[in-house]
Amino acid sequence: MDANAVTLDGLAVGLCTYKRLPSLQRLLEHIAVAAKSLAEPPQVIVVDNDGNDPEVGKAVEAFGLHSGLTIHYLIERRPGISAARNLVFDTADLLKVRFVAMIDDDEWPSETWLTALLAEQARAQATVVGGPVAPVFPARHEHLQRHARYWSVQQQTLDGRPFVFCTCNFLIDMAAIARSPRPLFDDAFGLSGGGDTVFFRTLFYAGHPMAWTKEALVNEEVPESRASFKWLRQRRYRVGNHAVRWEMVGSGPVRSLLKTFGLTARLLFYPLLRREPESPWVGWLLEYDKVRGRYASHWGDVFVEYARNPAPGEKACR
Repeated sequence: MDANAVTLDGLAVGLCTYKRLPSLQRLLEHIAVAAKSLAEPPQVIVVDNDGNDPEVGKAVEAFGLHSGLTIHYLIERRPGISAARNLVFDTADLLKVRFVAMIDDDEWPSETWLTALLAEQARAQATVVGGPVAPVFPARHEHLQRHARYWSVQQQTLDGRPFVFCTCNFLIDMAAIARSPRPLFDDAFGLSGGGDTVFFRTLFYAGHPMAWTKEALVNEEVPESRASFKWLRQRRYRVGNHAVRWEMVGSGPVRSLLKTFGLTARLLFYPLLRREPESPWVGWLLEYDKVRGRYASHWGDVFVEYARNPAPGEKACR
C-alpha cells in the first residue's frame, strides 16, 4: 500500500455556470431531490465562470441554507470552460471526495440520477460512468421531438467499448485518477470547447474502464435559439471541427485526415446506412455539415464556442 495514499470518501456534485441564474436555481433544486435517496448527502461545487452578478452567489447561499447541503461557491473569472471545469476538480481534490458527478447548468436530473450513477460504478467498477441527456423543447417546437436524437446525448462506443465523451452527465472515481496530471482539462480547448472529449479519450486510451446507465437520466432545456435545424447544423459543424483537434492529440494529423477522407467517401451512400431511420436525409445533411467542419479544422479554422466577445469574423455559438 502506498504510504502517501490519501483516503477519499463521499460524493460531490460539480457544475459550471455562466449567466444562467434561473436555470441554475432549477438545477440546484433538482439536485437536492436526487440527493434525498443517498445514505450520505453530497457536497455541491458551483463554479461561476462570470462573477459579475452578485445575485448568483446569493441564490447559491440561500439554496445551501434551505436544502441543508454543503455548498462550495467559487468564482473563476478566466474565460473558458476548461478553467471552470479545472476549478471544480481542484476543489474536489481539496475536499478529498471519492466521486464527482457533473452536470450542466441548463439541465436538471431525474430523481434516480445520483443513485443510478453510483450503482453502475459499483457494479462495473468503472472509472467513469455516463448517462443519457434528453432534450426538452419549447411548447411551440414540440414537432422537433421526432428528431430528438439530434439534440440528445446517447450511449457511445469507442473501439467497441463504452465511451463517455462529455461532462454534461457523468460520474468519475477520483481515486482512479489520483495520479492523472493536473489540470485535467487543457486550456487550449477553453474557448473552443471539446476539452472534455480530449480528457475522456486520454482516460480511455490509458485503460480506464467506462460504463453507461440509462437510469441516470438528465433533461436539458432547448431554448428558442437552439430549437431549429439551423442551430443543429451549426452544432454538427462544430462537432466535426472539434473532432479533428481532439483526434490529433496523441495520434497526429495524418490519421485524422485519413478519417476525414473516409467520412467524405461515406457521404455518397450515407442514407443507405439508415443510421437515422426516421429521417435519413436529415442525417445525411448533418453528416455533411460535420465533414465540412472537419475540413475547416484541417485548414486551421477553429470554431469558438465559449468566446465572450467574438472578434470580427470569428464564429461563436453558445
